[in-house]
Amino acid sequence: MTIKSRLIFTLSFLVAFLLGMGIIGLFGMSNAIEGLRSVYHDRAIPLSQVGYIESLLLKNRLAVTSALVLPTADTIDKKTTQVEKNTAEIRETWQAYKETHLTPVEQKLAAKFAEDHRAYVTEGLIPAVAALRANKIGEANRILVEKIRPLYIPVGETIDALVLLQVDEARRKYDQEQQRYKNIRNILVASIIIALVLAALFSRMFIRAVFRPLEDLVSISRSVAAGNLRQEIEVFSNDEIGQLMQGLKEMRDSLVDTIAQVRASEAHTQALLSNLIDGVVSVNEQGAIKTVNPAAKRIFGYPESEIIGQNIGQLFPELEQEQGRRVDYFGKYLEIEGSKGLGVVTEAVGLRKSGALFPLDLAVVEMHGEEQRMFVVILRDISERKHAEELKASLMADLESANEELRSFAYVVSHDLKAPLRAIGALADWLSTDYADKFDEEGKEHMRLLVSRVHRMGNLIDGILQYSRVGRVRETPVAVDVGEMVQDVIDLLDPPPNVTITVENALPTVVIEPTRIQQIFQNLLSNAIKYMDKPLSEIRIACSAQGEQWKFSVTDNGPGIESRHFEKIFQLFQTLAPRDRIESTGVGLALVKKIVEMYGGHIWIESAVGEGSTFFFTLPQAIANRNSN
Repeated sequence: MTIKSRLIFTLSFLVAFLLGMGIIGLFGMSNAIEGLRSVYHDRAIPLSQVGYIESLLLKNRLAVTSALVLPTADTIDKKTTQVEKNTAEIRETWQAYKETHLTPVEQKLAAKFAEDHRAYVTEGLIPAVAALRANKIGEANRILVEKIRPLYIPVGETIDALVLLQVDEARRKYDQEQQRYKNIRNILVASIIIALVLAALFSRMFIRAVFRPLEDLVSISRSVAAGNLRQEIEVFSNDEIGQLMQGLKEMRDSLVDTIAQVRASEAHTQALLSNLIDGVVSVNEQGAIKTVNPAAKRIFGYPESEIIGQNIGQLFPELEQEQGRRVDYFGKYLEIEGSKGLGVVTEAVGLRKSGALFPLDLAVVEMHGEEQRMFVVILRDISERKHAEELKASLMADLESANEELRSFAYVVSHDLKAPLRAIGALADWLSTDYADKFDEEGKEHMRLLVSRVHRMGNLIDGILQYSRVGRVRETPVAVDVGEMVQDVIDLLDPPPNVTITVENALPTVVIEPTRIQQIFQNLLSNAIKYMDKPLSEIRIACSAQGEQWKFSVTDNGPGIESRHFEKIFQLFQTLAPRDRIESTGVGLALVKKIVEMYGGHIWIESAVGEGSTFFFTLPQAIANRNSN
């Protein structure tokens, strides 16, 4: 749409809007009519209520008179019942009337009526009805003459006054609403006429004020579009045209900034490409080289003049020398299921200008926005990485060989050391038994120490072998019920009667190497029993879930450990008590620590001297996945 069409549409919308306002005004007039309806609710309904009460009062009076004129039992019963029913309806109607909108004058008359009616009912109607039902006609007649008739006069006058007051008030309210309706209608019609006249005047002024600035704006816009970014743009107003002119000026300024940023970005990109360690080569769809960065020239050893325009296949060696074909890496990228090969890094072999071959990583990325398809080939010389990988493979082979020699050494040492130890132990047992009467007390103590240290040496060798096997000798992980396994360990240790071992809560089932989890609990429980210094020993085992790990604890009430020894006790061959007092190899806790950490867990101790110690360790709940791969 042209601007003129848009303006005409806008003005038409304005006129329609004004007409809509007129319709809304007419709707307001209908609300005024609604006010007339409120006159009905506020005055007509109360008037009908008062009239109804007046008619019921007359009916009660006629009913009593009828009963006295024809005082038969049937007539008396019928008329007295009618009087009671009418009296109840008067009470209900009067209560509804009091809840309507009452003026102060009405409230005063209503209060007087209520008082007079109460006296009329209590002193007149009720005693007369009672006398009639008791067949005391004379008494009823006396009440009619002395009470009902005199008391009815003020009641009738009050109710008549209320009726007249309601009629006058209804007439006054109706006249008031009618006048309000006429005023609103006149004001609304005048407003619509004035609004239409003003709309026509302002529309003409608006059209004149808009077209000339719009013509200037179109001229300036065409100049900016033609590339004249130095075009002066002045804003003379704050209206919509001025805002449009300001927007054009800001767009021109933003365009200038954008061009500057693009130029700076090109310079930055050029600097980045120039300092990249990776070679970057741009080629067209036929593989002709368009640009190269310094790293690519350095990697292949070509000056720019010798490589621009050449096919990228020049940078790769021949696939088969006798057939004279080259490896078409670039073509392979385009053939791999359309564009799925783009961006995938693959290893290739490059050819330097000197004829030397070298390994490289190669990736192709397509550029968009050109008239023809263009590609960026990213190349990285990986000669040093390949050399490092070869060196690493050689070192790993040497390490595996050394580990194999170490394993063989461990078995040899075990056999060569344990054989003479068994002989020494057997000889020491034989001497201690057969020559017991030849030794004095000091000699017997020396023999006991000899036997003890031989056994200690054997245990130490076994512990070292177990420690060396952790992480090297693997079992098939199986589901282990830790609760049943702990009970088996307790039965195996056979603790003395003064030692109580309690499992505080249900222990989980984990998938793990059975021997390893058994070694953990066997070493922790045996240490708690071995180092106990209390007459009654209490050992508690517990477990809880913490995130993705199981947290186990073994608590005793033994001698406790000073905090400065917390790290030392997990080191190989470290013990806190003299070995001659408490037999220990110093391997157990180190073995436990190695097993726990092998599974990705953590072990630590909390202890207070004299109060006992708690060893905590964690095992991942997904331990099966960690060790079965």
